[in-house]
Amino acid sequence: MTVTQILAAPASAHAPHGHIVCETVRTISQIGPATPGAHEPKENPMPRKAFKVLVIGAGLAGLTLAQGLRGQGVDVEVFERDVTPVDRSQGFRIHVNPFGTRALRACLSDELFELFLETSGSGGRGLCFTDHRLSPLLSLEGPSDQDPLRNHRSVCRVTLRHLLLRGLEDAVSFGRRYERYEERGDGRVIACFADGSTAEGDVLVGADGCRSRVRAQRLPQVRVSDTGAMGVAGKLPLDDRLRGWIHPPLLASAHIVMGPHGSRMFAATHEYRTRPSKALGLPAAGGDLLFDTDTDYLMWAITATPERLGLPARTSLGPERLAPAVRGLVDDWHPLLRRMVADADPDTLTALSVRTAESVPAWQPSRITLLGDAAHCATPLGGMGGNMALRDAELLTRHLAAAARDDERLEQAVGRYESAMRAYAADTVLKSKKNLERSLAENAVSRALTRATFRMIDHMPPVKRRMAAEAGG
Repeated sequence: MTVTQILAAPASAHAPHGHIVCETVRTISQIGPATPGAHEPKENPMPRKAFKVLVIGAGLAGLTLAQGLRGQGVDVEVFERDVTPVDRSQGFRIHVNPFGTRALRACLSDELFELFLETSGSGGRGLCFTDHRLSPLLSLEGPSDQDPLRNHRSVCRVTLRHLLLRGLEDAVSFGRRYERYEERGDGRVIACFADGSTAEGDVLVGADGCRSRVRAQRLPQVRVSDTGAMGVAGKLPLDDRLRGWIHPPLLASAHIVMGPHGSRMFAATHEYRTRPSKALGLPAAGGDLLFDTDTDYLMWAITATPERLGLPARTSLGPERLAPAVRGLVDDWHPLLRRMVADADPDTLTALSVRTAESVPAWQPSRITLLGDAAHCATPLGGMGGNMALRDAELLTRHLAAAARDDERLEQAVGRYESAMRAYAADTVLKSKKNLERSLAENAVSRALTRATFRMIDHMPPVKRRMAAEAGG
C-alpha cells in the first residue's frame, strides 16, 4: 500500500501503544556541534553517480533521511511494516532541540520546514526540577533567541510523520514486513520481505527501531537490553477547565518531578502554533485524544520499576490496570500532581518498557548501515533519542550526497557517517542510562544529596546560565 492510498483513506482504528518522552539537562549538551551552515539556503548540485538507497522503517529518522536524499537528487525507497502511518500510537509530543531543528532544516525543503515551524509548539520557558511536593529544586530558563534554529520546541509525532511523508508518495511503501538482506558479489544489496517480494539497491539503511532486524543481521554483537524500568504516560486536554486548577508553572515550563522511592515524573504542555488541520489538512481524530492532532494538551510520564508500580513486567496493559497503578504510586504526592494523574484521559494511558543499547567497539563499514534507535537505542531520560535520530539522518544524507557527487566511495561515505555517529551517540546513550539509574535509586541519602545539589546550583546564577546555554545548543 502506497502513501497516496493511505492518506486518501479515512482514519480508522488505531492500536493503543505509547511513546514516553522525558527530558533532563545533563545529556542535552552531549549531542555535539550542529552541522556548520545547516541553517543556510541549501545548494543541491546534481549527482554525477546514480545509486539507490533502500530504507527499512518509515519512522521519523527514515523519513527525514528520505527527504534529505530526495532533495540531493539521490534515488531512495522506504519500506514500512505498518499498513498505515497510524497503526501504532504516536500520540505524545517529542522534544526537538536546536540540533534536531537544524537537522530538519538541512533535510527538508523550505516549504516543509516552514510547515514544521508552523505546526510545532513552544518548548516552554525552560526546565524546572521539583520534588514530589512541588517544592522547587532547580529552574533553568530556556533560550529566547528570535532565530527559530536556536530555540526548543515540541511537536506531535503524528503531525511530524504526516509532514515528512509529503512529497514521498512514490517512494514509501506500507505493509512491507522486512525479513533479511542479501549481498551480491557486485556490491548490490537485496532486501527480502515476508510476502516474498524483494527490492534491490546499492545501500541498505536500517531505521527500524530498537528491535531492528537489520541490526540483528548486520551487527549481532550489538545488544539492546531491558533496563527493568517501565514508563507510563497520559494526556489531559489543555482547556479552560484544566487551566482553572493546574499549578501555573506546570504550564509555563517543562517539569521533572523527583519522586520518592525511585520514581520520576516528566510533565509538559503542547500548544500548537497553527492547528495541523489548517496547516496540513489533517482530519480530526474523532475525539481520540491519543491520536488527536488539533487539541492542545498536557502530558505526563512516570518512570519506575514494575514492582514499584505494582504491575507485571510487560507493557500490553490496558487503562484498567495502568490507572490504579499510577494513582497508587503518587498517592502521597502533591494534590495537584495526584489530580493531574487521576484526570488523564483513560484511553491515553500507555506503557513502555525502557530499553538501552550496550556499547560495542567500532565495526568495519559496508553498504549496510543503521539509523536512529536501530543504531543507538537510548533510555527516554534525556529526551535525546529523537534528536540523535534526526542528526543521524542529516549526517548520512550529507555523506551519501558526497558519494553521489563522486567525492567519496559508497563504503567510505558510510564509514565516515558511522564513525561520526558513534562518537556522539555512545556518550549520550551512556549518560541516559546513568540518569535512569539515578532516578530509580532507592537510597534515601543519595536522593537527598541530589536534591541538595540542585538547590545549591539554583542559587548560583553563573552555573545556571552555563547549563541553560548548553541546553540551548
